[in-house]
Amino acid sequence: MKASLPTLMIVALVSVIGVARTAAAELEPTLGKKGPLLLEEKFDGEALGKGWTGKTGGLRVTNGVLHASQNRADGRLGLFSREQPMQDAAIQLDFKFDGAQGINVSCNPSPGELRKHGHLFSVVVTRAQWNITEHNHKSDRTSQSKALASAPAKFESGKWYTLLLEFKGETVVAQVEGKEPLRGSSKDFSVKKPGIEFRVSGRDGQEVLFDNLKVWELK
Repeated sequence: MKASLPTLMIVALVSVIGVARTAAAELEPTLGKKGPLLLEEKFDGEALGKGWTGKTGGLRVTNGVLHASQNRADGRLGLFSREQPMQDAAIQLDFKFDGAQGINVSCNPSPGELRKHGHLFSVVVTRAQWNITEHNHKSDRTSQSKALASAPAKFESGKWYTLLLEFKGETVVAQVEGKEPLRGSSKDFSVKKPGIEFRVSGRDGQEVLFDNLKVWELK
């Protein structure tokens, strides 16, 4: 039986509302407003551009997506970084687990900002949970890393997720659509940062895919 004109109009209206709702669900910072766009990486080329450094593990650009993996022979997690001076900022990126077990997105203090040696904070995402970690002072044997916020959460293999990591002053907030945001604070977080570091965990051949990396100054 053919649908009546009013029925078709209702269906069309529902579809429009659904599209509008999806668009409205785009992640936005909670600590401030997006300022100037500092960095945008779409990985459209065949190789990583200037400012990227691969340290351990596998790293390649294919079909407009960055593929990253751990190489167990290295004896450590897959590690790579992107230079981008910033202080108060919002980092957004899409990621998808393709066999790998976890990712770590972190920031370090710029040289001369702190006497601390090591990372400031990381957002750690595994297939079953995620957290914001404040890292230890590597030159202090009594110092220990600690999770400032943690929650169980399912991150399915083969599904794209968008992460928004924002930091302003002493506070860090991490958002993923459909998950309760994580929030943590430390007096050390307010310093300047030289860029973004990424880590990937998994067996050989297991990857995490990244796309649409953006960094804004946070006002």
